[in-house]
Formats: sequence, C-alpha cells, structure tokens
Amino acid sequence: MDFQDRILLKLDAMEKYVCELDGMLPSSQKEYIHSLVDKRACEKTIELAIEAVIDVCSLIVSHYKLGAPSSEEDILKLLESKRILTSKTAARVREMKGFRNIIVHRYGEVNDIKAYLFLNEELDDFEMFKKEIITFLKKAK
Repeated sequence: MDFQDRILLKLDAMEKYVCELDGMLPSSQKEYIHSLVDKRACEKTIELAIEAVIDVCSLIVSHYKLGAPSSEEDILKLLESKRILTSKTAARVREMKGFRNIIVHRYGEVNDIKAYLFLNEELDDFEMFKKEIITFLKKAK
C-alpha cells in the first residue's frame, strides 16, 4: 500500500468515526449528561477520530522527512511551518488533541457540559482538516 492510500484510509476512518458520533450524540445536553453509556460511547468514538487525525499528521511528517519531532506538538508545528496545515487548522487540531488528552488521561474529571459542546460544535473541524490534507496530497503528486 502506498503512502497516499495509507493517508486516505486514515481519513476515511476519521470520517467514519465522525459520522458514527454524529449519529450517537444525544440531541440534548441533559440527555448526554445523564447517560453514562452515551457519554462513554461518544468519548471513545471522538478519541478514535482524533487519533486518526494525529496518525495522518505523523505519517506526513515521516514520509516527507520534515524533521524529527519529539512530541505531537512538534508534528503540528512542522506541518504548520511547511504550510501543509493552515494556522487555523493546526490550532483546531491542537484543541482536538487537548480534548483527547482530557478524555484519555482523565486530567481531573471530564466536564460533561464542555464535552457535549465540543462534540456538538467542533465536528466540522475534521472536515476542514480533511480538505487541507487532500489539497496537500493533490499538490504533492
């Protein structure tokens, strides 16, 4: 499997997770807060979507030998400096990564209201990310 196919597979997985999340996210904040099953399902699904984003970023940095990042933040800085991601999208990915870290590492208790707002309002960021990566891949051919 070539590099672009690997990237496209990761983007497809990301998109699948976002669609699944869109279908499982309760329609009200109250419903989300009071359903442990819904919360955990949504948290795991968004975690998988964000991991796919980070994997795409890592694959690009590695394939194009953009540097030797020591952290996920370094990966984003490299992609931003090489204009593969816009500053706006890189900032959104940083927010995704921060949200993922809260969910995965349980830095304190997850604020259910903030989580619901993120899940309800930030899913378009994944599409923005995908568009920028696809644009980059087309130019890189």
